[in-house]
Amino acid sequence: MMAQEYKQIFLAESQEHLLNARTWLSVLAGDPQNRQVLDDLFRCLHSIKGMAASLGYRRMADMAHVMEDGLDRLRRSDSLPKEALGQLYRGLDYLDGKLTDAAAGKPDAADGTDGDGSRGATLHALVIRMPGASCCQWLLLLNELMRLGNLEVCRPDPDAIAGGILPQELEVELRGVVDREQIERRCRKIHENLRITDSTKSISMPALSLQQGVGESTVRIATQVLDRLAGLSGELLTVRHRLQEALRLGQPEAIEGSCQQLDHLLAVLRRQVLDARMVPLETITAPLFRQVRESCRVTGKKIRLNLIGTEVRLDRAILEALSEPLLHMVRNAVDHGIEDSGTITIAARRDHDRITLDVSDDGRGFDMTELVRRARQEGLLPPSREAKLDADQMLKVLCLPGFTTSAAITETSGRGIGMDVVRHTVDKLGGSLEILSGPGEGASFRFILPLTVAILPVLLVESAGRTLGLPLMWIEKTMEVPRQALHPANGGYVADLGPRQLPVFPLAGLLGLSPASKPCASTVVCELRGGHAGLAVDTIIGQKEVYVKPLLFPLDCVPGLTGSTILGDGRVIFLLDPGSLLSSQHGVVFQGETSCI
Repeated sequence: MMAQEYKQIFLAESQEHLLNARTWLSVLAGDPQNRQVLDDLFRCLHSIKGMAASLGYRRMADMAHVMEDGLDRLRRSDSLPKEALGQLYRGLDYLDGKLTDAAAGKPDAADGTDGDGSRGATLHALVIRMPGASCCQWLLLLNELMRLGNLEVCRPDPDAIAGGILPQELEVELRGVVDREQIERRCRKIHENLRITDSTKSISMPALSLQQGVGESTVRIATQVLDRLAGLSGELLTVRHRLQEALRLGQPEAIEGSCQQLDHLLAVLRRQVLDARMVPLETITAPLFRQVRESCRVTGKKIRLNLIGTEVRLDRAILEALSEPLLHMVRNAVDHGIEDSGTITIAARRDHDRITLDVSDDGRGFDMTELVRRARQEGLLPPSREAKLDADQMLKVLCLPGFTTSAAITETSGRGIGMDVVRHTVDKLGGSLEILSGPGEGASFRFILPLTVAILPVLLVESAGRTLGLPLMWIEKTMEVPRQALHPANGGYVADLGPRQLPVFPLAGLLGLSPASKPCASTVVCELRGGHAGLAVDTIIGQKEVYVKPLLFPLDCVPGLTGSTILGDGRVIFLLDPGSLLSSQHGVVFQGETSCI
Protein backbone atom coordinates (compact mmCIF):
# COMPACT_ATOMS: atom_id res chain seq x y z
CA MET A 1 0.00 0.00 0.00
CA MET A 2 1.36 3.42 -0.94
CA ALA A 3 2.24 5.93 1.78
CA GLN A 4 -0.66 8.28 2.49
CA GLU A 5 1.50 11.38 2.21
CA TYR A 6 2.58 10.46 -1.34
CA LYS A 7 -1.02 9.85 -2.32
CA GLN A 8 -2.11 13.27 -1.06
CA ILE A 9 0.71 14.96 -2.98
CA PHE A 10 -0.31 13.05 -6.10
CA LEU A 11 -3.97 14.07 -5.71
CA ALA A 12 -3.20 17.74 -5.12
CA GLU A 13 -0.69 18.07 -7.96
CA SER A 14 -2.79 16.07 -10.44
CA GLN A 15 -5.84 18.21 -9.70
CA GLU A 16 -3.79 21.33 -10.38
CA HIS A 17 -2.49 19.87 -13.66
CA LEU A 18 -6.05 18.99 -14.69
CA LEU A 19 -7.22 22.52 -13.96
CA ASN A 20 -4.40 23.96 -16.05
CA ALA A 21 -5.08 21.46 -18.83
CA ARG A 22 -8.72 22.59 -19.06
CA THR A 23 -7.59 26.21 -19.23
CA TRP A 24 -5.05 25.52 -22.02
CA LEU A 25 -7.56 23.41 -23.95
CA SER A 26 -10.11 26.24 -23.81
CA VAL A 27 -7.51 28.66 -25.17
CA LEU A 28 -6.49 26.16 -27.82
CA ALA A 29 -10.10 25.85 -29.03
CA GLY A 30 -10.03 29.50 -30.09
CA ASP A 31 -6.41 29.57 -31.22
CA PRO A 32 -5.44 26.11 -32.54
CA GLN A 33 -2.12 27.34 -33.93
CA ASN A 34 -0.84 28.55 -30.56
CA ARG A 35 2.23 26.34 -30.18
CA GLN A 36 3.06 27.60 -26.69
CA VAL A 37 -0.36 26.64 -25.33
CA LEU A 38 -0.15 23.25 -27.05
CA ASP A 39 3.20 22.63 -25.37
CA ASP A 40 1.80 23.68 -21.97
CA LEU A 41 -1.11 21.27 -22.37
CA PHE A 42 1.28 18.49 -23.38
CA ARG A 43 3.38 19.07 -20.23
CA CYS A 44 0.29 18.87 -17.99
CA LEU A 45 -0.68 15.50 -19.43
CA HIS A 46 2.90 14.24 -19.30
CA SER A 47 3.13 15.11 -15.59
CA ILE A 48 -0.14 13.33 -14.82
CA LYS A 49 1.01 10.27 -16.77
CA GLY A 50 4.30 10.04 -14.91
CA MET A 51 2.83 10.44 -11.42
CA ALA A 52 -0.07 8.07 -12.08
CA ALA A 53 2.22 5.39 -13.49
CA SER A 54 4.66 5.61 -10.57
CA LEU A 55 1.83 5.11 -8.05
CA GLY A 56 0.11 2.27 -9.87
CA TYR A 57 -2.86 4.08 -11.45
CA ARG A 58 -2.45 2.39 -14.81
CA ARG A 59 -5.73 3.50 -16.37
CA MET A 60 -5.01 7.17 -15.66
CA ALA A 61 -1.51 6.76 -17.06
CA ASP A 62 -2.79 4.98 -20.18
CA MET A 63 -5.40 7.67 -20.91
CA ALA A 64 -2.85 10.47 -20.43
CA HIS A 65 -0.50 8.59 -22.77
CA VAL A 66 -3.19 8.28 -25.47
CA MET A 67 -3.96 12.01 -25.17
CA GLU A 68 -0.24 12.78 -25.46
CA ASP A 69 -0.10 10.81 -28.71
CA GLY A 70 -3.08 12.75 -30.04
CA LEU A 71 -1.48 16.09 -29.16
CA ASP A 72 1.76 14.99 -30.76
CA ARG A 73 -0.11 14.43 -34.03
CA LEU A 74 -1.73 17.85 -33.68
CA ARG A 75 1.73 19.39 -33.27
CA ARG A 76 2.55 18.27 -36.80
CA SER A 77 -0.60 19.86 -38.24
CA ASP A 78 -1.84 23.42 -37.99
CA SER A 79 -5.49 22.67 -37.24
CA LEU A 80 -7.59 21.34 -34.38
CA PRO A 81 -10.61 19.38 -35.68
CA LYS A 82 -13.79 19.68 -33.64
CA GLU A 83 -13.88 15.93 -33.08
CA ALA A 84 -10.34 16.04 -31.67
CA LEU A 85 -11.32 18.85 -29.31
CA GLY A 86 -14.29 16.85 -28.05
CA GLN A 87 -12.11 13.76 -27.55
CA LEU A 88 -9.60 15.75 -25.52
CA TYR A 89 -12.36 17.17 -23.32
CA ARG A 90 -13.75 13.67 -22.76
CA GLY A 91 -10.26 12.47 -21.91
CA LEU A 92 -9.92 15.16 -19.24
CA ASP A 93 -13.32 14.15 -17.84
CA TYR A 94 -12.13 10.54 -17.68
CA LEU A 95 -8.96 11.57 -15.82
CA ASP A 96 -11.01 13.72 -13.47
CA GLY A 97 -13.29 10.79 -12.69
CA LYS A 98 -10.39 8.43 -12.07
CA LEU A 99 -8.75 11.01 -9.83
CA THR A 100 -11.95 11.29 -7.80
CA ASP A 101 -12.05 7.48 -7.52
CA ALA A 102 -8.46 7.46 -6.30
CA ALA A 103 -9.25 10.09 -3.66
CA ALA A 104 -12.17 7.99 -2.44
CA GLY A 105 -9.94 4.93 -2.12
CA LYS A 106 -11.56 3.08 -5.01
CA PRO A 107 -9.39 0.68 -7.00
CA ASP A 108 -8.21 1.48 -10.51
CA ALA A 109 -10.85 -0.91 -11.88
CA ALA A 110 -11.82 -1.68 -15.46
CA ASP A 111 -14.78 0.05 -17.01
CA GLY A 112 -18.03 -1.72 -16.17
CA THR A 113 -16.96 -2.43 -12.60
CA ASP A 114 -18.84 -0.57 -9.94
CA GLY A 115 -17.31 1.83 -7.46
CA ASP A 116 -16.28 -0.62 -4.77
CA GLY A 117 -14.69 -3.01 -7.22
CA SER A 118 -17.53 -5.54 -7.30
CA ARG A 119 -19.61 -6.39 -10.33
CA GLY A 120 -23.37 -6.31 -10.74
CA ALA A 121 -24.06 -2.76 -9.54
CA THR A 122 -27.21 -1.13 -10.95
CA LEU A 123 -27.94 2.55 -11.53
CA HIS A 124 -31.40 3.49 -10.24
CA ALA A 125 -32.81 6.82 -11.49
CA LEU A 126 -35.61 7.69 -9.06
CA VAL A 127 -38.03 10.47 -8.15
CA ILE A 128 -38.97 10.47 -4.45
CA ARG A 129 -41.91 12.39 -2.95
CA MET A 130 -42.73 12.80 0.75
CA PRO A 131 -45.75 15.15 1.11
CA GLY A 132 -45.60 17.09 4.36
CA ALA A 133 -42.17 15.74 5.33
CA SER A 134 -40.00 17.76 7.69
CA CYS A 135 -36.41 18.81 7.08
CA CYS A 136 -35.27 16.10 9.49
CA GLN A 137 -37.11 13.40 7.50
CA TRP A 138 -35.54 14.54 4.22
CA LEU A 139 -32.10 14.38 5.84
CA LEU A 140 -32.83 10.91 7.22
CA LEU A 141 -33.85 9.83 3.71
CA LEU A 142 -30.57 11.10 2.23
CA ASN A 143 -28.65 9.26 4.93
CA GLU A 144 -30.52 6.03 4.16
CA LEU A 145 -29.88 6.35 0.42
CA MET A 146 -26.16 6.79 1.04
CA ARG A 147 -26.20 3.60 3.11
CA LEU A 148 -27.78 1.71 0.20
CA GLY A 149 -25.20 2.69 -2.41
CA ASN A 150 -23.29 5.48 -4.11
CA LEU A 151 -25.50 8.57 -4.46
CA GLU A 152 -24.08 9.85 -7.74
CA VAL A 153 -26.70 12.54 -8.39
CA CYS A 154 -29.06 14.39 -6.08
CA ARG A 155 -31.34 17.31 -6.84
CA PRO A 156 -31.83 19.53 -4.86
CA ASP A 157 -28.36 19.50 -3.38
CA PRO A 158 -28.14 17.93 0.13
CA ASP A 159 -26.59 21.13 1.51
CA ALA A 160 -29.65 23.10 0.38
CA ILE A 161 -31.96 20.64 2.16
CA ALA A 162 -29.82 20.81 5.30
CA GLY A 163 -30.18 24.58 5.09
CA GLY A 164 -33.97 24.30 5.36
CA ILE A 165 -35.03 24.27 1.69
CA LEU A 166 -37.70 21.55 1.57
CA PRO A 167 -38.17 20.03 -1.90
CA GLN A 168 -41.46 18.94 -3.41
CA GLU A 169 -39.60 15.96 -4.83
CA LEU A 170 -36.09 14.53 -4.75
CA GLU A 171 -34.42 13.32 -7.93
CA VAL A 172 -31.56 10.90 -7.42
CA GLU A 173 -29.33 8.48 -9.27
CA LEU A 174 -28.23 5.70 -6.90
CA ARG A 175 -25.68 3.08 -7.92
CA GLY A 176 -25.51 -0.09 -5.85
CA VAL A 177 -26.14 -3.82 -5.66
CA VAL A 178 -29.55 -3.43 -4.00
CA ASP A 179 -32.70 -3.87 -6.06
CA ARG A 180 -35.57 -1.42 -6.57
CA GLU A 181 -37.87 -3.12 -4.04
CA GLN A 182 -35.25 -3.06 -1.30
CA ILE A 183 -34.68 0.65 -1.80
CA GLU A 184 -38.40 1.38 -1.48
CA ARG A 185 -38.81 -0.88 1.55
CA ARG A 186 -35.95 0.75 3.44
CA CYS A 187 -36.97 4.31 2.58
CA ARG A 188 -40.65 3.83 3.42
CA LYS A 189 -39.74 3.42 7.09
CA ILE A 190 -38.92 7.13 7.19
CA HIS A 191 -42.29 8.48 6.01
CA GLU A 192 -45.55 6.59 5.65
CA ASN A 193 -46.66 8.61 2.59
CA LEU A 194 -43.37 8.19 0.73
CA ARG A 195 -43.72 7.47 -2.99
CA ILE A 196 -40.94 6.40 -5.35
CA THR A 197 -41.27 6.42 -9.12
CA ASP A 198 -38.72 5.69 -11.83
CA SER A 199 -37.33 8.75 -13.57
CA THR A 200 -38.19 8.84 -17.27
CA LYS A 201 -35.02 10.70 -18.20
CA SER A 202 -31.41 10.85 -17.21
CA ILE A 203 -30.60 13.64 -14.80
CA SER A 204 -26.86 13.11 -14.71
CA MET A 205 -25.91 16.05 -16.91
CA PRO A 206 -27.62 18.95 -15.12
CA ALA A 207 -27.09 17.68 -11.60
CA LEU A 208 -24.20 19.00 -9.57
CA SER A 209 -21.44 16.84 -8.21
CA LEU A 210 -21.73 16.10 -4.52
CA GLN A 211 -17.97 16.26 -4.15
CA GLN A 212 -16.16 19.55 -4.11
CA GLY A 213 -12.54 19.17 -5.14
CA VAL A 214 -10.64 15.92 -4.86
CA GLY A 215 -10.35 13.91 -1.67
CA GLU A 216 -9.59 15.82 1.49
CA SER A 217 -9.62 19.61 1.16
CA THR A 218 -6.04 20.53 0.38
CA VAL A 219 -4.19 23.73 -0.47
CA ARG A 220 -0.71 23.75 -1.96
CA ILE A 221 1.60 25.99 0.07
CA ALA A 222 4.85 27.49 -1.19
CA THR A 223 7.96 26.47 0.76
CA GLN A 224 8.64 30.15 1.50
CA VAL A 225 5.33 30.36 3.39
CA LEU A 226 6.21 27.25 5.40
CA ASP A 227 9.63 28.73 6.19
CA ARG A 228 7.99 31.92 7.45
CA LEU A 229 5.54 29.94 9.58
CA ALA A 230 8.40 27.93 11.07
CA GLY A 231 10.26 31.15 11.84
CA LEU A 232 7.20 32.64 13.51
CA SER A 233 6.80 29.51 15.62
CA GLY A 234 10.36 29.96 16.88
CA GLU A 235 9.77 33.62 17.73
CA LEU A 236 6.57 32.75 19.59
CA LEU A 237 8.47 30.19 21.69
CA THR A 238 11.08 32.83 22.53
CA VAL A 239 8.40 35.31 23.61
CA ARG A 240 6.71 32.63 25.71
CA HIS A 241 9.98 31.96 27.57
CA ARG A 242 10.48 35.70 28.18
CA LEU A 243 6.93 36.05 29.45
CA GLN A 244 7.31 33.08 31.79
CA GLU A 245 10.56 34.49 33.14
CA ALA A 246 9.05 37.97 33.64
CA LEU A 247 6.10 36.44 35.50
CA ARG A 248 8.46 34.43 37.72
CA LEU A 249 10.52 37.51 38.61
CA GLY A 250 7.49 39.81 38.91
CA GLN A 251 8.65 42.39 36.32
CA PRO A 252 5.57 44.36 35.12
CA GLU A 253 7.42 46.29 32.39
CA ALA A 254 8.90 43.11 30.92
CA ILE A 255 5.48 41.44 31.02
CA GLU A 256 3.90 44.36 29.15
CA GLY A 257 6.67 44.38 26.55
CA SER A 258 6.37 40.63 25.98
CA CYS A 259 2.59 40.91 25.60
CA GLN A 260 2.98 43.63 22.99
CA GLN A 261 5.49 41.54 21.04
CA LEU A 262 3.18 38.53 21.34
CA ASP A 263 0.30 40.58 19.92
CA HIS A 264 2.44 41.64 16.96
CA LEU A 265 3.59 38.09 16.21
CA LEU A 266 0.05 36.73 16.41
CA ALA A 267 -1.10 39.39 13.91
CA VAL A 268 1.68 38.35 11.52
CA LEU A 269 0.82 34.67 12.04
CA ARG A 270 -2.83 35.38 11.26
CA ARG A 271 -1.92 37.03 7.96
CA GLN A 272 0.38 34.17 6.98
CA VAL A 273 -2.18 31.46 7.79
CA LEU A 274 -4.97 33.26 5.95
CA ASP A 275 -2.72 33.78 2.95
CA ALA A 276 -1.97 30.05 2.92
CA ARG A 277 -5.72 29.31 2.72
CA MET A 278 -6.24 31.60 -0.26
CA VAL A 279 -6.85 30.11 -3.71
CA PRO A 280 -7.33 32.02 -7.00
CA LEU A 281 -10.86 32.34 -8.32
CA GLU A 282 -9.76 30.83 -11.64
CA THR A 283 -9.69 27.47 -9.85
CA ILE A 284 -13.46 27.27 -10.28
CA THR A 285 -13.97 29.54 -13.30
CA ALA A 286 -11.65 27.73 -15.74
CA PRO A 287 -13.89 24.62 -15.97
CA LEU A 288 -16.81 26.87 -16.99
CA PHE A 289 -15.35 27.15 -20.52
CA ARG A 290 -16.25 23.50 -21.00
CA GLN A 291 -19.78 24.06 -19.67
CA VAL A 292 -20.38 26.94 -22.11
CA ARG A 293 -18.98 24.93 -25.01
CA GLU A 294 -21.18 21.91 -24.27
CA SER A 295 -24.27 24.10 -23.79
CA CYS A 296 -23.62 25.80 -27.12
CA ARG A 297 -23.32 22.41 -28.78
CA VAL A 298 -26.72 21.37 -27.41
CA THR A 299 -28.55 24.67 -28.01
CA GLY A 300 -26.87 25.74 -31.26
CA LYS A 301 -26.06 29.15 -29.80
CA LYS A 302 -22.78 31.02 -30.20
CA ILE A 303 -21.69 32.27 -26.78
CA ARG A 304 -18.30 33.47 -25.58
CA LEU A 305 -17.16 33.35 -21.93
CA ASN A 306 -15.07 36.32 -20.80
CA LEU A 307 -13.16 36.17 -17.48
CA ILE A 308 -11.82 39.32 -15.81
CA GLY A 309 -9.88 39.53 -12.55
CA THR A 310 -10.06 35.80 -11.80
CA GLU A 311 -6.55 35.93 -10.35
CA VAL A 312 -8.20 37.37 -7.20
CA ARG A 313 -7.67 35.01 -4.27
CA LEU A 314 -10.34 33.88 -1.82
CA ASP A 315 -10.55 31.45 1.06
CA ARG A 316 -10.79 27.87 -0.24
CA ALA A 317 -13.99 27.28 1.77
CA ILE A 318 -15.70 30.19 -0.02
CA LEU A 319 -14.51 29.00 -3.42
CA GLU A 320 -15.88 25.51 -2.85
CA ALA A 321 -19.26 26.95 -1.91
CA LEU A 322 -19.23 29.29 -4.95
CA SER A 323 -18.67 26.51 -7.49
CA GLU A 324 -22.35 25.55 -7.77
CA PRO A 325 -23.80 29.11 -7.83
CA LEU A 326 -21.44 30.08 -10.67
CA LEU A 327 -22.45 27.00 -12.62
CA HIS A 328 -26.14 27.93 -12.13
CA MET A 329 -25.48 31.48 -13.31
CA VAL A 330 -23.73 30.35 -16.49
CA ARG A 331 -26.47 27.85 -17.31
CA ASN A 332 -29.16 30.47 -16.75
CA ALA A 333 -27.38 32.91 -19.06
CA VAL A 334 -27.15 30.28 -21.80
CA ASP A 335 -30.72 28.97 -21.44
CA HIS A 336 -32.65 32.16 -20.61
CA GLY A 337 -30.49 35.22 -21.13
CA ILE A 338 -28.85 34.97 -24.56
CA GLU A 339 -31.10 34.11 -27.48
CA ASP A 340 -28.72 33.37 -30.37
CA SER A 341 -25.26 34.79 -29.73
CA GLY A 342 -23.57 36.90 -27.11
CA THR A 343 -21.06 37.08 -24.27
CA ILE A 344 -21.12 35.95 -20.65
CA THR A 345 -18.73 37.92 -18.45
CA ILE A 346 -17.46 36.95 -15.01
CA ALA A 347 -15.57 39.85 -13.42
CA ALA A 348 -14.05 39.95 -9.93
CA ARG A 349 -12.40 42.69 -7.92
CA ARG A 350 -11.20 43.08 -4.36
CA ASP A 351 -12.58 45.89 -2.22
CA HIS A 352 -10.81 45.98 1.16
CA ASP A 353 -11.99 42.90 3.10
CA ARG A 354 -14.51 41.67 0.55
CA ILE A 355 -14.82 40.50 -3.03
CA THR A 356 -17.29 41.81 -5.60
CA LEU A 357 -18.10 39.21 -8.25
CA ASP A 358 -20.28 40.14 -11.25
CA VAL A 359 -21.81 37.51 -13.53
CA SER A 360 -23.46 39.24 -16.48
CA ASP A 361 -24.65 38.62 -20.02
CA ASP A 362 -25.58 40.88 -22.94
CA GLY A 363 -28.85 39.07 -23.64
CA ARG A 364 -32.45 40.19 -23.57
CA GLY A 365 -32.67 40.88 -19.84
CA PHE A 366 -35.81 40.49 -17.72
CA ASP A 367 -39.25 41.85 -18.49
CA MET A 368 -40.83 42.99 -15.19
CA THR A 369 -44.37 42.43 -16.43
CA GLU A 370 -43.52 38.89 -17.52
CA LEU A 371 -41.86 38.16 -14.17
CA VAL A 372 -45.00 39.16 -12.29
CA ARG A 373 -47.20 37.18 -14.66
CA ARG A 374 -45.11 34.03 -14.25
CA ALA A 375 -44.97 34.36 -10.46
CA ARG A 376 -48.74 34.79 -10.28
CA GLN A 377 -49.25 31.85 -12.67
CA GLU A 378 -47.13 29.63 -10.40
CA GLY A 379 -49.10 30.77 -7.35
CA LEU A 380 -46.05 32.44 -5.81
CA LEU A 381 -47.32 36.01 -5.95
CA PRO A 382 -50.84 36.96 -4.86
CA PRO A 383 -52.30 39.75 -7.08
CA SER A 384 -52.76 41.96 -4.02
CA ARG A 385 -48.95 42.16 -3.56
CA GLU A 386 -47.97 43.24 -7.07
CA ALA A 387 -48.49 46.95 -6.53
CA LYS A 388 -46.18 46.84 -3.49
CA LEU A 389 -43.15 45.50 -5.36
CA ASP A 390 -40.47 47.81 -6.67
CA ALA A 391 -38.19 46.87 -9.56
CA ASP A 392 -35.51 45.35 -7.32
CA GLN A 393 -38.07 43.23 -5.47
CA MET A 394 -39.60 42.01 -8.73
CA LEU A 395 -36.22 40.77 -9.88
CA LYS A 396 -35.69 38.95 -6.61
CA VAL A 397 -38.84 36.99 -7.32
CA LEU A 398 -36.35 34.94 -9.35
CA CYS A 399 -34.92 33.60 -6.10
CA LEU A 400 -38.19 32.18 -4.81
CA PRO A 401 -38.29 28.37 -4.47
CA GLY A 402 -40.08 26.89 -7.46
CA PHE A 403 -39.97 29.98 -9.67
CA THR A 404 -38.65 29.65 -13.22
CA THR A 405 -38.79 31.75 -16.37
CA SER A 406 -38.45 28.65 -18.56
CA ALA A 407 -41.59 27.48 -20.32
CA ALA A 408 -40.34 23.89 -20.50
CA ILE A 409 -38.07 21.59 -18.53
CA THR A 410 -34.79 20.95 -20.32
CA GLU A 411 -31.68 19.00 -19.44
CA THR A 412 -30.23 22.00 -17.61
CA SER A 413 -33.07 24.17 -16.36
CA GLY A 414 -36.78 24.73 -15.86
CA ARG A 415 -37.32 23.19 -12.44
CA GLY A 416 -37.21 26.41 -10.43
CA ILE A 417 -34.44 25.49 -7.99
CA GLY A 418 -31.35 27.23 -9.40
CA MET A 419 -31.63 30.79 -8.10
CA ASP A 420 -33.05 29.60 -4.80
CA VAL A 421 -29.88 27.53 -4.24
CA VAL A 422 -27.72 30.48 -5.29
CA ARG A 423 -29.33 32.85 -2.78
CA HIS A 424 -29.17 30.25 -0.02
CA THR A 425 -25.44 29.73 -0.60
CA VAL A 426 -24.66 33.44 -0.64
CA ASP A 427 -26.62 34.01 2.58
CA LYS A 428 -24.84 31.10 4.25
CA LEU A 429 -21.48 32.70 3.43
CA GLY A 430 -22.58 35.98 4.99
CA GLY A 431 -22.65 37.73 1.63
CA SER A 432 -25.27 39.50 -0.44
CA LEU A 433 -26.76 39.13 -3.91
CA GLU A 434 -27.89 41.97 -6.13
CA ILE A 435 -29.67 41.60 -9.47
CA LEU A 436 -29.61 44.30 -12.14
CA SER A 437 -31.55 43.99 -15.39
CA GLY A 438 -34.01 45.53 -17.79
CA PRO A 439 -35.63 44.57 -21.11
CA GLY A 440 -32.91 44.46 -23.77
CA GLU A 441 -30.24 45.49 -21.26
CA GLY A 442 -28.92 42.06 -20.34
CA ALA A 443 -28.73 40.74 -16.79
CA SER A 444 -26.09 41.15 -14.10
CA PHE A 445 -25.87 39.23 -10.84
CA ARG A 446 -23.56 40.76 -8.25
CA PHE A 447 -22.12 38.70 -5.40
CA ILE A 448 -20.54 40.59 -2.49
CA LEU A 449 -18.59 38.16 -0.33
CA PRO A 450 -16.01 38.16 2.49
CA LEU A 451 -12.43 37.20 1.64
CA THR A 452 -12.39 34.53 4.33
CA VAL A 453 -14.80 32.82 6.69
CA ALA A 454 -12.11 31.90 9.23
CA ILE A 455 -11.01 35.14 10.95
CA LEU A 456 -13.10 38.28 10.65
CA PRO A 457 -12.96 41.81 12.06
CA VAL A 458 -16.26 42.44 13.84
CA LEU A 459 -17.96 45.18 15.80
CA LEU A 460 -19.09 43.98 19.23
CA VAL A 461 -22.36 45.48 20.42
CA GLU A 462 -24.74 44.88 23.30
CA SER A 463 -28.49 44.57 22.83
CA ALA A 464 -31.09 43.41 25.36
CA GLY A 465 -28.30 42.30 27.69
CA ARG A 466 -26.56 40.13 25.06
CA THR A 467 -23.21 40.65 23.37
CA LEU A 468 -23.32 40.15 19.61
CA GLY A 469 -20.92 40.55 16.70
CA LEU A 470 -21.50 42.40 13.40
CA PRO A 471 -18.95 41.84 10.56
CA LEU A 472 -17.22 45.11 9.70
CA MET A 473 -17.53 44.44 5.97
CA TRP A 474 -21.22 45.47 6.16
CA ILE A 475 -20.78 48.49 8.44
CA GLU A 476 -20.36 51.98 7.04
CA LYS A 477 -20.13 53.88 10.35
CA THR A 478 -21.55 54.29 13.84
CA MET A 479 -23.39 57.38 14.99
CA GLU A 480 -25.52 58.88 17.72
CA VAL A 481 -29.13 59.57 16.65
CA PRO A 482 -31.19 61.81 18.98
CA ARG A 483 -34.50 60.28 20.05
CA GLN A 484 -36.41 63.31 18.80
CA ALA A 485 -35.06 62.67 15.29
CA LEU A 486 -36.79 59.23 15.12
CA HIS A 487 -40.27 58.81 13.66
CA PRO A 488 -42.24 55.50 13.41
CA ALA A 489 -42.44 53.99 9.89
CA ASN A 490 -42.81 50.52 8.31
CA GLY A 491 -42.34 48.50 11.50
CA GLY A 492 -39.30 50.53 12.54
CA TYR A 493 -38.24 54.16 12.56
CA VAL A 494 -36.92 56.79 10.19
CA ALA A 495 -34.16 59.10 11.39
CA ASP A 496 -34.48 62.62 10.02
CA LEU A 497 -30.84 63.60 9.42
CA GLY A 498 -31.37 66.79 7.49
CA PRO A 499 -30.99 66.09 3.76
CA ARG A 500 -30.95 62.36 4.40
CA GLN A 501 -33.47 60.00 5.94
CA LEU A 502 -32.20 56.72 7.42
CA PRO A 503 -34.42 53.69 8.26
CA VAL A 504 -33.58 52.53 11.80
CA PHE A 505 -34.60 49.23 13.42
CA PRO A 506 -33.96 48.14 17.03
CA LEU A 507 -31.65 45.09 16.91
CA ALA A 508 -33.38 43.51 19.91
CA GLY A 509 -36.71 43.71 18.10
CA LEU A 510 -35.31 42.08 14.93
CA LEU A 511 -33.96 39.20 17.01
CA GLY A 512 -37.16 38.81 19.02
CA LEU A 513 -35.30 39.49 22.27
CA SER A 514 -37.65 42.25 23.34
CA PRO A 515 -40.61 44.21 21.95
CA ALA A 516 -39.54 46.81 19.39
CA SER A 517 -39.56 50.08 21.30
CA LYS A 518 -38.17 53.48 20.43
CA PRO A 519 -34.42 52.87 20.12
CA CYS A 520 -31.69 54.57 22.04
CA ALA A 521 -29.08 56.82 20.51
CA SER A 522 -26.36 54.33 19.46
CA THR A 523 -26.89 53.30 15.86
CA VAL A 524 -24.81 51.13 13.53
CA VAL A 525 -25.25 52.17 9.89
CA CYS A 526 -25.11 49.10 7.61
CA GLU A 527 -25.18 48.59 3.87
CA LEU A 528 -28.37 46.93 2.67
CA ARG A 529 -28.54 45.62 -0.91
CA GLY A 530 -27.21 48.84 -2.37
CA GLY A 531 -28.84 51.11 0.25
CA HIS A 532 -28.35 51.84 3.94
CA ALA A 533 -30.21 51.21 7.16
CA GLY A 534 -29.44 51.54 10.84
CA LEU A 535 -29.38 48.99 13.66
CA ALA A 536 -30.12 50.54 17.04
CA VAL A 537 -28.21 48.92 19.92
CA ASP A 538 -27.80 49.56 23.65
CA THR A 539 -24.01 49.85 23.65
CA ILE A 540 -21.20 49.80 21.09
CA ILE A 541 -18.37 47.86 22.75
CA GLY A 542 -15.69 48.11 20.05
CA GLN A 543 -13.88 46.29 17.25
CA LYS A 544 -12.23 42.88 17.55
CA GLU A 545 -10.79 40.21 15.29
CA VAL A 546 -12.39 36.86 16.03
CA TYR A 547 -12.06 33.27 14.89
CA VAL A 548 -15.38 32.26 13.34
CA LYS A 549 -16.78 28.85 14.22
CA PRO A 550 -19.41 27.59 11.74
CA LEU A 551 -22.88 26.83 13.00
CA LEU A 552 -24.18 23.29 12.85
CA PHE A 553 -27.72 22.13 12.11
CA PRO A 554 -30.25 23.42 13.12
CA LEU A 555 -28.62 26.74 14.10
CA ASP A 556 -27.30 27.19 10.55
CA CYS A 557 -30.93 27.43 9.40
CA VAL A 558 -31.71 30.46 11.60
CA PRO A 559 -31.93 33.60 9.40
CA GLY A 560 -29.46 36.28 10.37
CA LEU A 561 -26.92 34.01 12.12
CA THR A 562 -23.61 33.44 10.30
CA GLY A 563 -21.40 31.87 12.95
CA SER A 564 -20.16 32.03 16.52
CA THR A 565 -16.97 32.84 18.36
CA ILE A 566 -15.47 32.63 21.85
CA LEU A 567 -14.36 35.84 23.56
CA GLY A 568 -11.33 36.14 25.80
CA ASP A 569 -13.44 35.74 28.93
CA GLY A 570 -14.83 32.42 27.68
CA ARG A 571 -18.25 33.69 26.57
CA VAL A 572 -19.73 32.28 23.35
CA ILE A 573 -21.43 34.91 21.19
CA PHE A 574 -23.26 34.80 17.86
CA LEU A 575 -22.20 36.69 14.75
CA LEU A 576 -25.02 38.29 12.77
CA ASP A 577 -25.64 39.05 9.10
CA PRO A 578 -27.05 42.61 9.07
CA GLY A 579 -28.21 42.23 5.46
CA SER A 580 -30.46 39.24 6.24
CA LEU A 581 -31.84 40.86 9.39
CA LEU A 582 -32.64 44.16 7.72
CA SER A 583 -33.97 42.55 4.53
CA SER A 584 -36.59 40.79 6.62
CA GLN A 585 -38.14 44.19 7.23
CA HIS A 586 -38.77 44.52 3.49
CA GLY A 587 -40.17 41.03 3.02
CA VAL A 588 -43.16 40.18 0.84
CA VAL A 589 -45.59 37.45 1.81
CA PHE A 590 -45.65 34.53 -0.64
CA GLN A 591 -47.77 31.49 0.09
CA GLY A 592 -48.03 32.45 3.73
CA GLU A 593 -44.25 32.75 4.26
CA THR A 594 -41.96 35.75 4.43
CA SER A 595 -39.37 35.81 1.69
CA CYS A 596 -36.54 38.31 1.90
CA ILE A 597 -36.71 39.81 -1.55
